[in-house]
Amino acid sequence: MATTTAISTPQESAPPLDDARRAARKKSLMHPLQYIATDFRDRIRQGLKDRGHRLQPAYSSVIVHLRLEGSRLTELAERAGMSKQAMGKMIDELEEIGYVKKTADPLDGRAKMICFTKKGLGLLADSGEIVDNIWQDYATLIGEQNLINIRDELLELQQKLLTQRSE
Repeated sequence: MATTTAISTPQESAPPLDDARRAARKKSLMHPLQYIATDFRDRIRQGLKDRGHRLQPAYSSVIVHLRLEGSRLTELAERAGMSKQAMGKMIDELEEIGYVKKTADPLDGRAKMICFTKKGLGLLADSGEIVDNIWQDYATLIGEQNLINIRDELLELQQKLLTQRSE
């Protein structure tokens, strides 16, 4: 006696899958965080462009990790999670367009310190103003306190995840 095995069609299995996908979407932070991050990044890039800064997006790897008092290339590469060669290439390009300069490291004559130039410091000031404007735009949309709460909660989650990873 032959037995038949019921084969479900996509239509028959779709409702539970659809429910599962909807439930997962309700808990997913990925889409809203990506959307907000993209909006934030695009506004910064456009704001800098509007102020005359013509920078490649990759240069942010140098700019966000370069300390005001200067940093060594090896430190910048490590903080950005990239090779010394790739970081060195970006530093050379940023030096060529006037945002950074290389100086002798006062603690080690063989090493070079990478420092912001006056133009580079102007970029930082412009970036700060642009971020303030973005913050105000977002606060207008959802309220200042809500924005502060979201930021604080995300920072707390980030810190706890970093702690958890280092254990």
